[in-house]
Amino acid sequence: MILPDYNGGSIVNLAASILQAFDIEPPQPPCHPDRLPAGMLRSGSGVVLVLCDALGALQLEAVLASGGAPNIQRLIEQSPQGLQRLTSVFPSTTSVALTSINTARSPAQHGLLGMWMWLEELGVLGNMLEFRTATSPVAIDPELLRNGPTIYELLQRRQIPSAVVSPHQFADSSFTSLLHRGARYLGYHSQAEIPHLLDLSMQETGRPSFHYVYWPMIDTTAHRHGPLSAAYYAEVEYADLMVGKIAACCAARGYNLVFSADHGQAALRPDRALALNENWLPLLRHPPAGGRRALYLATDHIDQLRRRILERDGILAVPTLEAIAQNWFGGDCTPYQSRLGDLLLLPLHDRQWIHDFGRGAQAYLGAHAGLSEDEMLVPLLAAHPSESRPL
Repeated sequence: MILPDYNGGSIVNLAASILQAFDIEPPQPPCHPDRLPAGMLRSGSGVVLVLCDALGALQLEAVLASGGAPNIQRLIEQSPQGLQRLTSVFPSTTSVALTSINTARSPAQHGLLGMWMWLEELGVLGNMLEFRTATSPVAIDPELLRNGPTIYELLQRRQIPSAVVSPHQFADSSFTSLLHRGARYLGYHSQAEIPHLLDLSMQETGRPSFHYVYWPMIDTTAHRHGPLSAAYYAEVEYADLMVGKIAACCAARGYNLVFSADHGQAALRPDRALALNENWLPLLRHPPAGGRRALYLATDHIDQLRRRILERDGILAVPTLEAIAQNWFGGDCTPYQSRLGDLLLLPLHDRQWIHDFGRGAQAYLGAHAGLSEDEMLVPLLAAHPSESRPL
């Protein structure tokens, strides 16, 4: 297992380093100097963070070895630190990890703790990407989950402009409201628009600024086809072309470029998927939460349930209090204990939970949220690009 390194080696610390570059005291320590030196992002016109969802460190290294990412390879050669690794957070899933990146706080601090999360305040299971309940299309107010400022609000307090370049369909979502408050949102309809919108926002700020670029399609491709499938390699190759054009924008405008991901993906075998035993359900206080690679069970019968679960192969069953004590979530989770339940179930290796949270269930070829190195390790690349054009 790879546990999150909240003391300077995680995506939380990367966000803290970006705030520190603008002379803002971050809520968490910045990256270790051997990963990202304190002064490296201070020069120039500002910082651009490119985040490719689910492009884990091991997956990127495999693509680089095949020659499929020449623009990223060139940035590695331009980077004083080369290609580094960080950890994701736990659970290593999009809703939790992106919240950490956009607030510079650990899951224990921001309180968003899973893809599906039990909300005791409402007595419902909620989808934390769509902000809707599991069994009906009832919206969940994002203010219920807001706990502290975003990095953009911290920048705004110091009159530092910021912009988010992300898919147009996310512009008015509750999740976007939670993550990006304080930033100008520039929604793209196609990949080709991304460098154009980025360059436009750079021109309009006229002073040091921060720009966040988000690309979600590597994650989508890995879920459907599996990480390191032919489709996955092809998707990373297209993303590499995009990174090359973004690097050209950064070089022309004098911006530092940081490249990373929120998590990786584990390759799964649908024929080895696991289903919850119906005999376990009467032992639960409410429906399971979490997701296919990290399931939360709320129960008053931990020992009894754990004995039953440990009879099955390929499952790690950990009492939630034990995981909190080992700092999986990055701090004290007392205010959010009801969201975590009492027992964590992590399917190991190529296994996944198949559970209907209210909208059907299907097996994936790739997924994330667990603690394997495929899921937890993400790349870190920081460079001041040269004037060379993308390949």
